[in-house]
Amino acid sequence: TCFSWQPMNSIHRKKECPTVSPITDNRLLTTDNRLPITDYRSMDKLLLWLWNRYRPQEGWLPLGMALSLVSCLAWALLTAAWVPEIWIVIPAGLGGALLGVALAKRPLRPLPAWTLIILYGLLITIVGLGKLWPSWAIWRAGWWATATFWRQNGALLFDRSAGWVRAAVSGGHSQETIIFAFGLGLGIWLLAAYMGWSIYRGQRPLYGLMLIGAALALNGYYSQVATYWVALFIGLAVLTAAIIHYTSREQTWQTNGMDYSDEIRLELTLYAAGMAIALLSLSLALPSFSITRFARLLAQQPAVQQIEDTWERIFGGVEEAQGGVGLGPSAPGGGGVMPRAYLLGNAPELSEAVVMAAILQEVVDGRYYLVQNTAGLHWRALSYEVYTGRGWTLSAEREERVAANQPISLPPLAAQRTFHQSINWVYDARAVRYTLGFPRAMDQEARLLWRGQEDLVRVSGSGRTYRATTQLAAASPDLLRATRAADAPPAILARYTALPDSVPETVHALAATISGHLDNPYDQARAIERYLRQYPYTLEAPPPPADEDDVVAYFLFVQQAGYCDYFASAMVVLARSLGLPARLAVGFAAQPPDENGVQTIYQVNAHAWAEVYFAGYGWVEFEPTAGFPTHEADNADAAALANLDATDQQDEAVAPLPIPAAPKKRPSLWRWWPLLLLAPLPGLALVIWWRWRRARPAAMAEILLVYGRLQQQAEQLGAPPLPQQTPFEFRDALLRYLAGLARQPRLRLLVQRIKPPVERLTAVFSAYQYGRPRAENGETAVAQAAWQALQRPLRRLRLASWLQALWKRIVKR
Repeated sequence: TCFSWQPMNSIHRKKECPTVSPITDNRLLTTDNRLPITDYRSMDKLLLWLWNRYRPQEGWLPLGMALSLVSCLAWALLTAAWVPEIWIVIPAGLGGALLGVALAKRPLRPLPAWTLIILYGLLITIVGLGKLWPSWAIWRAGWWATATFWRQNGALLFDRSAGWVRAAVSGGHSQETIIFAFGLGLGIWLLAAYMGWSIYRGQRPLYGLMLIGAALALNGYYSQVATYWVALFIGLAVLTAAIIHYTSREQTWQTNGMDYSDEIRLELTLYAAGMAIALLSLSLALPSFSITRFARLLAQQPAVQQIEDTWERIFGGVEEAQGGVGLGPSAPGGGGVMPRAYLLGNAPELSEAVVMAAILQEVVDGRYYLVQNTAGLHWRALSYEVYTGRGWTLSAEREERVAANQPISLPPLAAQRTFHQSINWVYDARAVRYTLGFPRAMDQEARLLWRGQEDLVRVSGSGRTYRATTQLAAASPDLLRATRAADAPPAILARYTALPDSVPETVHALAATISGHLDNPYDQARAIERYLRQYPYTLEAPPPPADEDDVVAYFLFVQQAGYCDYFASAMVVLARSLGLPARLAVGFAAQPPDENGVQTIYQVNAHAWAEVYFAGYGWVEFEPTAGFPTHEADNADAAALANLDATDQQDEAVAPLPIPAAPKKRPSLWRWWPLLLLAPLPGLALVIWWRWRRARPAAMAEILLVYGRLQQQAEQLGAPPLPQQTPFEFRDALLRYLAGLARQPRLRLLVQRIKPPVERLTAVFSAYQYGRPRAENGETAVAQAAWQALQRPLRRLRLASWLQALWKRIVKR
């Protein structure tokens, strides 16, 4: 640390250590001549020493300008909001610039230096996007908690990336944005590092600035955001180039021993700042240059069209996220609200609107049996996995097309029931395919939407009639009790156990209370289901208040009544609080078939329920909504019913926990803080008035107050009182001014009415001010009467004077 290396004509020269330490005043050295931090007299000296110790030879200003230029590009990308993970450009841009500057100042050749830059860029981008940096609480929990955190988040990152690669290679579509975000993060890292390298190693900032400017131009062209970032960049780039050029020349002068003035730096900075401001203003004032014709001509080229088609196919989520309306709480398909909210408040005839008719058959040993008992079964449309605190939304998906009657590659699972169904959709022309369970084959070309590689979300198709073969989890309670939540795939755990910070601690405590001593995921999920079924079901539940941070907490502790979305959301959140992977599914509740085995599904049968993942058996449906029949796994088939043991029967008879009493909602005083601040003002004003009345003679207050009002009115008329005037001189000046106004016939009568009260009021004031020390009540009454006689004439005179002056201005123009 005793020397630093600066490039100068491709030769590294050494800067010797100073012979005097930067801090020499009253410090104690240790036995090994180290200076302990505790021996500094004050922290400001330490900060000053650090500032000077690590100050670059070129100064802090060029480094600050370089970081400002990178920040322009980063904030422009944030404004465009290409993807939800766009925040990665901030640490990537600033980190890349700092690393590029640090390595440029080191005696490293370009190849090893850029190898380090690329490796660190990959590391920072992957760690950031994969959220692989544990919190302090996880660090304190020990190695196993940290390793589990890395395993789950790393598996989720790999699953998202592999799903995108699978869609890109197979020719499918993808809305996954993680790869695009990775490219943005690594790209801005390299651009920022190269700019720092070109400034501090090559002393030629033009190349780095041109690349940053080109990236800004591309971002502005494709995102159509405001161009003020480009204008700001132009101004900063001019100033930075001038400062770097001067710094390079200054180093040359010092090396050659030339004498120069220290004022050159300040003058050059001022001139460059003026040029930068001028260019910035000019770039904002000039109209934007349109290249529509050129872009249209370029878009007609076959190669460009092929590139655009490929882009839209593999980066569909980027198109949706452009402009800040992409995936996330504001996206379609959930939008951060309750999925079934559209049904509430609609016309009553919706209960009679038929949406579909279906025939359900179970396949056993190659034979088909009509399913008569449909209690607890659901016609599934899709699942939501992102809980926002206010509702549910979808994450990115990839699309895969499967030909008719071709098997769908679902992950292998044990203990599955197989169903065959024929559906006739009659309500509208929607493309969603409703199936009981997860489809294994469709009789028509289907569009499958996946999360990651193997997590099927929904199926779309064309036409109103279709047939499907599906599978549904049917493991017995004993099999499900033998599973562990930790045995689920890490990507499933990372995706379906996530909860926002808006979930209060009371919800987590309630989940722990419900689970009690239960030590397996099946019993814990059943306990949550039984607990929630105590809450009353109603379609009249009002929406949560706008200031409510978490709808589940509001449902559990305040409202304590609702429809299926509330029940299902509460079960998913409580299950996730216990570490169980869970999600919310929506569709329609199955209905009893008629004598021909045909189910008729109405619009009012729209429903939401919870699904919990069990390792080896997949997603198992749970029905927490009160009033709806459950379809427990131990009722899957007759064999399971025959083999129920005493434990299962006793388990069903256990009384669930009582619903917690709804807390009395105390009125929020914070909402009324303006009124609370204003409440003491009347009393305070009354006290001040009372003290003021006691502190002055009443007569003095009236006479002085009335005379002061007369002076204010005179000033507004154009005859203000002068400091050297006595009361009688002021009276005479005012009457002369009024006599001039009386030359106009319309004002003569008003002036005649004003003259006597003015004389009486002046006499009363002069007698009090210069005569007797105390005024009599009669004189106070005279002053009040004089003012009452003056008020209306003075007001009319002032209005007439203003109108006359206005008319003169109009005529003059």
